[in-house]
Amino acid sequence: MVRGMRDGEDQRLGTAGGGGSGGGAGRRREAKQLKCYAELDGHEGAIYSTQYSHSGNLVASASFDKSVRIWDIGEQKQVAALNGHQQTAFDVAWRYDSAAVVSAGFDRMCIEWDLETRLAIAQLQCDGLVQSVRYSTHNPRIVYSGDSSGFISIHDLRQPQSATKLSNDGSMVNTIYCFKDETRLVSGDRNGEIKMWDVRVGRFMRLVSSSSQSHAISHISVVKNEKSGTEYMAANSYDNVLRVYDRVDDPSVPTPRAIHELRGIRSRNWPIKNAFLDPLVAQEQLLGLYDDDYYELDTRLQSEARGLQSMLFLVTGSAEPYAYLYRLDSHSKLARIDEKVSDRPEKCCLLGILMAIAAVPTIMHVRD
Repeated sequence: MVRGMRDGEDQRLGTAGGGGSGGGAGRRREAKQLKCYAELDGHEGAIYSTQYSHSGNLVASASFDKSVRIWDIGEQKQVAALNGHQQTAFDVAWRYDSAAVVSAGFDRMCIEWDLETRLAIAQLQCDGLVQSVRYSTHNPRIVYSGDSSGFISIHDLRQPQSATKLSNDGSMVNTIYCFKDETRLVSGDRNGEIKMWDVRVGRFMRLVSSSSQSHAISHISVVKNEKSGTEYMAANSYDNVLRVYDRVDDPSVPTPRAIHELRGIRSRNWPIKNAFLDPLVAQEQLLGLYDDDYYELDTRLQSEARGLQSMLFLVTGSAEPYAYLYRLDSHSKLARIDEKVSDRPEKCCLLGILMAIAAVPTIMHVRD
């Protein structure tokens, strides 16, 4: 359900709205508040990563409590607890067929889990604390990981004892994203640099250098507009800014262009993450959350809603008890999503961006 925020709330959250780099509160639209759809309770520590399965009906989560858990969104219940890491489970990714996940841990291990048997089927040794892990988009036997030792590892699950290493010059790799063409990989690191890698030759090109962005990058996501062919990249950093770039895939442009700086997203040195939403999902799901007792859907609003298909939507977590949803074409904060805080200190509800409007894989292609 969505309720209009009171004027006092809007002013209090003005700095977190963040339009363009210089957007003032007077230009921001009033944010609407979405209530929590469901609480998935079970972890006994902070949750560092949540990922929807490609089938869309399951969520995997990785936690400080060393476990990886699988949740059925329709039933709103836990269906598996995967225990095997000796330290924090920091990231998790789904195989394309949704039959397995791979998790990354601070025990310098990546573990692949079979969801039918609930057993570990592969263990991949890394050189440092593993910050990010992803499956290949074409070959389910290839896994990419980035760790604190400054390496990106390319693992072949058929030969788990050996991996191809890409050196990031000693800088901790916090996040990686694998493109569908399988030749490119983008990384964000502790020095604030974003690099595009050609995995065929193991070389990189700096997309964003530390001279222009000196704070560590915590997360990167990428989306492609199928009509224009343009790829957009969103990067969270520890300076409380979420930056959005275009021209990521244009070989004639040496660096991507920053088109949005969404300021005031407090990180407090937590690894905040973001995700693009499919506009069709936004169109279908956002309207269903309105509460007619507080907000009347008139003809004008319905007409505006039909235009959601042509817009980019970006959601980000924060160190506050909120996630934020942005409509990027207007530089405005579209919604503030409440995150319920458990009243039991020994338990934690799922943190991040599990919400009704995102009941689809985290990264979706934009369709106009």
